[in-house]
Amino acid sequence: MKRAAVFLFVAFAGVFTAGADLTARQMKGAEHVAPVSIPTPAEFFAAIDKAGKPDWASLYREPGPTSYPTRTQTALNLGALVTDGYMAVEAQDGQQVKNTGKEIIALAKALGVGEDVLVRGKSIGDFADKNDWFALREELDATTNEVRRAMAGQRDAALASLITAGAWLRAIQVGSRAALLNGEEQSLMLLRQPALIAMLREDLRQLPDKARGGPVITRTDMTLTAVEDMMTPPDGEPFGTERVVSIRDTTSQLVSDMSSNKP
Repeated sequence: MKRAAVFLFVAFAGVFTAGADLTARQMKGAEHVAPVSIPTPAEFFAAIDKAGKPDWASLYREPGPTSYPTRTQTALNLGALVTDGYMAVEAQDGQQVKNTGKEIIALAKALGVGEDVLVRGKSIGDFADKNDWFALREELDATTNEVRRAMAGQRDAALASLITAGAWLRAIQVGSRAALLNGEEQSLMLLRQPALIAMLREDLRQLPDKARGGPVITRTDMTLTAVEDMMTPPDGEPFGTERVVSIRDTTSQLVSDMSSNKP
């Protein structure tokens, strides 16, 4: 599983464009790359943009609450907000990047992160003012990694896993909506990534039994399981609009439910 994650990070755009599983030869080649975690949605959005140039601003959502009843729900929504940041970067919308950056920092504070993460909020604003989109992608990556490291320092791997899962569930939701609006087969095929979803599920399965028992993690795992199944049609059955609609609806339901400040 780790080797697949490494290769996916290195060759993200190619994997998404092809929508193909990793070969044994590719995975063997990935052994020589420094270990990394599950990658971020940035390259996924770049592939979507290349395939269809969506109106990213039309995919924005209304700002959510600044606090949630549990730390697990906060972590899932923090991940989704990071994806909103990547989307605003693709739209080259500096004000939206700054707005999202403030929301990210607010939720990071709620999780008790260190000063290093909070300083990045100012950096995001500075880069947005300069329209430095490459630096903004890097800063969003760095912010996510800082928060995850802070969670690891607090010995709360569940929150780190939920940040990643939240980022990707929001990314898949946005990606499915963009693909349906585009309607082209290449855009639809970008959503067929069962190996990625399997990695997210594996990340949750590696958690201690006590951590896996909470309602947010249980619901997240159930959603990921359903999405993985939707991304894996039986032999001979095409991966088309109907499955992408199901992926959109399933991820949208979780993102919407979790973004409510109700437990």
